[in-house]
Amino acid sequence: MRTTFLSFAALLPAALLLAGTVLALPVQAAREQDLETQKQQAQQEYETAQETLEDLQGQTQQAQQQVETLQGEVGAIAAQLEGVYAALQEAQRIQLEQQANYEQADAALQQTQAEYEASRARCKEQLSAMQKLDGGGAIGLLAQADSLYQLLTFTDALRQISAKNNEILQELAARSAALEQARQEAETARLQAEAAAAALEQQQAALDGTRRELQEALQDANDDLSEQQAAEQAQAAVTEAARKAYEEATAALDAYVRAQSDRYTTDALILTSLEFRCPLDSYGSITTRFSEPDPWGVPHRGTDFAAPNGTPIYAVAAGVISAAGPVNSYGNCVQVSHGTASDGSRYDSLYAHMSRIAVSQGQQVRQGDLLGYVGNTGNVYGANGGYHLHLELRINGVRTDPLAYIPH
Repeated sequence: MRTTFLSFAALLPAALLLAGTVLALPVQAAREQDLETQKQQAQQEYETAQETLEDLQGQTQQAQQQVETLQGEVGAIAAQLEGVYAALQEAQRIQLEQQANYEQADAALQQTQAEYEASRARCKEQLSAMQKLDGGGAIGLLAQADSLYQLLTFTDALRQISAKNNEILQELAARSAALEQARQEAETARLQAEAAAAALEQQQAALDGTRRELQEALQDANDDLSEQQAAEQAQAAVTEAARKAYEEATAALDAYVRAQSDRYTTDALILTSLEFRCPLDSYGSITTRFSEPDPWGVPHRGTDFAAPNGTPIYAVAAGVISAAGPVNSYGNCVQVSHGTASDGSRYDSLYAHMSRIAVSQGQQVRQGDLLGYVGNTGNVYGANGGYHLHLELRINGVRTDPLAYIPH
């Protein structure tokens, strides 16, 4: 319900006008009683108006206090959302990491099983060859031995072949069992991380519901503010919480990739040419350029190339993989440290939001080598799932506009 305020400034001129009119009248004894009555009436009306104004001011003060209380509750919800947001990011990072572990163990298991099948096939071929020998196979050969030495030598060779085959098969079987256990453990950890992320998403949804209820209460309590102003007040706290978590995640990423660059950039790592290539053979468009405001209002730290999910990503220049894995809001990302160029500056490139990584840390790469594939892991925005490559270029550890160096 909207309250209508009475203006003291509007009441006072009326009272003064009435009083002035009373004073301007000729003082006559016959009307002294009437004048006194009018004076008392005007005074009473003034006092009544003043009381009404003070009462309305009190109501306004109470409403303001209620607004401030609700704003405090919105701030508390925003703080809780900040914690849930950070925990959700960590759960999603673990989920991506365990998914990578599962895929690695699964690939190794498939390779070991293929080796096992190949070894078993060789054993079968050996047995088949023995049976095809003239004179009734291995038994025929034993019967044709001219001496005890030949007999013992042949028997020992068969035993060694059999023992070696058994050893190989047992070793491969043991490797398969260990890899199967590793795959199951990685899958269990991934499912646990997935469940934790789902629980955090439910908690985040519940807090968002509470925030919306408080926002509605805040709008009702502060009728003198427009709905847009009330929404901005409530949303500003939530946006600030998300921005803070985003800044903290970015700071953690910066510290990590700088440390990795320092670790892998040695005197022997030289960037022989500043002629970079585009990281994608094809892409839809450049959606966000370097330094443009991102959804948090923060200048963008790289350049985004929109491309279909699974589009191959290539190294813009030769170097060493100084980081490869899931990192906070960047999702699956890879950093290539290119070394020191002839201009005396050190160069690093970073590729984020990959669906899958195709290299490993410490690996040497040439310009144009495959690094991974376009995806939407981490924090992404936009249509069609937000699939894109986020590309960063650092010179002496400082981000710069990639498009100033990289053709597009």
